[in-house]
Amino acid sequence: MRTTPRRIGLLGGITWHSTLVYEALLHEGVAAALPGRTANLVIRHYDFGAVAEAQEAGDWDGLAATFGRDARWLVDGGAEAILICANTMHVIADEVAEAAGVPVIHVVDETAAAIRAAGLDTVALLGTGFTMRMPFYRERLAARGVEAIVPDEPRLTEVHDLIYDRLARGVVDDAGRALAREATDELVARGAQGVIAGCTEIPMVMTAADVDVPYFDALALHAEAGVRFALEG
Repeated sequence: MRTTPRRIGLLGGITWHSTLVYEALLHEGVAAALPGRTANLVIRHYDFGAVAEAQEAGDWDGLAATFGRDARWLVDGGAEAILICANTMHVIADEVAEAAGVPVIHVVDETAAAIRAAGLDTVALLGTGFTMRMPFYRERLAARGVEAIVPDEPRLTEVHDLIYDRLARGVVDDAGRALAREATDELVARGAQGVIAGCTEIPMVMTAADVDVPYFDALALHAEAGVRFALEG
């Protein structure tokens, strides 16, 4: 293990609430391993509203160009690896990695590894509508031996709206908590053995204590992988 941590670049602000959690977990993880030290980070925070507008317009190429350019900027600032602080934005992870020229630690890989280590192969996936509808997340899980099932409509849109209209704005209430749990219960009834909090805002309304099946917090697993990279010799 290193005596000083490698520098990690964060593409964050998607949303700022979860990016602050990333930062805290990275600092705490390094400090636990290296007393007196904290994480060495360089960060690009985005205006979430601008990102959300581009997502809604389907401008993934534009987002890939922006994130790739900014990842290169982080590398120019000394970053040796990149964390994209949002599950949905991993749709452009390959483009970001190509532009950056350093590893992009992939949230799906870390989540799949934890699921397989727990002996499971079928899980519920709660995330944004993009994450649940688009194939990038589920196909990458499937390639690693994990089947993900997502809510049917209208529940899928309800979960998406919860994230964008409420959680992204810091609105956490009992209705949101109930929705997340109901969506999970429905997917467990369909055969899910566990649940992925596949949006970095889902833990705002549902944690492991709220469900009766194994809970995989993609944000926490992703941050743990960042700590491992920062410390590995």
